[in-house]
Amino acid sequence: MSERAKTRTIRTDYLARVEGEGAMLVKIKGDEVVDVQLKIYEPPRFFEMLLRGRQFTEAPDITARICGICPVAYQMSSIAAMEQICGVEVSDPIRALRRLLYCGEWIESHTLHVYMLHARRRASARSAATRSRASSFAPSRRSKRATRPCG
Repeated sequence: MSERAKTRTIRTDYLARVEGEGAMLVKIKGDEVVDVQLKIYEPPRFFEMLLRGRQFTEAPDITARICGICPVAYQMSSIAAMEQICGVEVSDPIRALRRLLYCGEWIESHTLHVYMLHARRRASARSAATRSRASSFAPSRRSKRATRPCG
């Protein structure tokens, strides 16, 4: 590789299918990636306002409904906040059960993401490519008319 290898930059300002908004910057020098920056940010949504005037014991049920894909994360965050305020120490067996619950949500979330978001898109792209290839080998309408018997 030469000393003066050309530096290229790939910049994606808007990423789809991420929670919130995202951007990515990739710097390439010659054939080597020298820097990658992934920025995912979510503006404040002020869900705390939903909890004003409510009993603190309602927080886990209310916050679990913020996201249909990851309710456990919101529910556990509100429970952790309540435990911290009340000075509750969580035992190891409870911590392990919560970890198991998080893992179940992780599996469910990834399965949903793969099969409901990406698999459908890939299948439709594949079928479009198949239709395109098939149509390139099929006789055109004009040639069908030319071979039709008169009458």
